[in-house]
Amino acid sequence: MDGITLTFTATTALITVAMLILWLIGVKIKDVSIIDMFWGAGFGLIAILCLFLNKAPTPYLYLLAALPVLWSLRYTYYIIWRNWGHGEDSRYTNIRSNVTEKQWPLYALRKVFVFQGLAMLIVAAPLWIGLAHYELTPNQTSIGPLAKIGAGIWIVGFLFESVGDWQLVQFKKNREKFGAEVTGKVMDKGLWKYTRHPNYFGNSLMWWGIWLVACQAPWGWASIIGPLFMTLALVKLTGAGHLERTLSQRPEYVDYMQRTPMFIPWFPKTK
Repeated sequence: MDGITLTFTATTALITVAMLILWLIGVKIKDVSIIDMFWGAGFGLIAILCLFLNKAPTPYLYLLAALPVLWSLRYTYYIIWRNWGHGEDSRYTNIRSNVTEKQWPLYALRKVFVFQGLAMLIVAAPLWIGLAHYELTPNQTSIGPLAKIGAGIWIVGFLFESVGDWQLVQFKKNREKFGAEVTGKVMDKGLWKYTRHPNYFGNSLMWWGIWLVACQAPWGWASIIGPLFMTLALVKLTGAGHLERTLSQRPEYVDYMQRTPMFIPWFPKTK
């Protein structure tokens, strides 16, 4: 377990330092939503750090590290492109309204940065457990069937998230250009025809794939808390659940909800 202790401690230190720096910057520029731009990149950095700490990287370990790194590159680019120059996200503005300006810095530290830091540590469990150094066994060297299946699941999730994001961007561009009378008021085409949140579903699926890859390592199975927490957050907390509470106030979205599954893709209901 010494290897896990090392990667866990290093991951905790990385997240702590990153969150403190982001907190200071966010308070300074009055925009704590910069945390969103680090969310994806953070997992890539954790994977690289844990791989570096492993005394004997192998093809299997490179695969386990590569999956979150590749995702973090795409996701971070997308979030920066989407959010840059648009000011603080409304979620954080709403949180800010709960306290006075004087109380805000410490309140933001607790409610935003500490919470997201802990969430990142939990979600990254497959990385700091799977990439920890163990006495080399066949499970830590070659890429076995379990890792191949997990990588396949990750690819499906990656496509769902990236294609879903791209389709939504194109829909918004066309709606702005041609009007809602042409495009429709709700995005219900492409992957969005089969799930109301293909990007969130894809994100969840990727972490289940990463967990399955991690299961090839000793103690990897114990990191199931990572994908479980991520899925819960995406469905109930900050992801789909948050959007649904807002969008469900629109009549056209209520109709969309009645015919399209919320999370797991399936064929839409016909009237």
